[in-house]
Amino acid sequence: MGEKRKFARLNLNVRVDWRKTDETVDVLGKFLDATRNISAGGLCLSLGEELQVGDKLYLKMELPSKQIISAKGQVVWVSQFEVDDRGYKKMYNTGIKFIEIRDEDRQEINEFVLASLPPKKE
Repeated sequence: MGEKRKFARLNLNVRVDWRKTDETVDVLGKFLDATRNISAGGLCLSLGEELQVGDKLYLKMELPSKQIISAKGQVVWVSQFEVDDRGYKKMYNTGIKFIEIRDEDRQEINEFVLASLPPKKE
């Protein structure tokens, strides 16, 4: 059975500043990570820190168009993998859905993703 998604997704490396919402620091930028993919519904980050399903995050992303988008997200899945770079290092692909994002920003992401996808083969 095929996977059904509400939003198109693009494999793209986008800079993301994030922090957990329960942290007392008022400034984003505790972590700077890159996405594995992004859609108008959320994104997947590869992290060196294991987050827990349900964790809420403040996010600030910069699209290649230089558009800055702020949102609040929630971790919906985590998958561990290992990187062999001078010894094994645990990394975590982390799926985050947007739970608070301006409609204009969601539309901006969606338009960017759709414009960047290769044309469908008929």
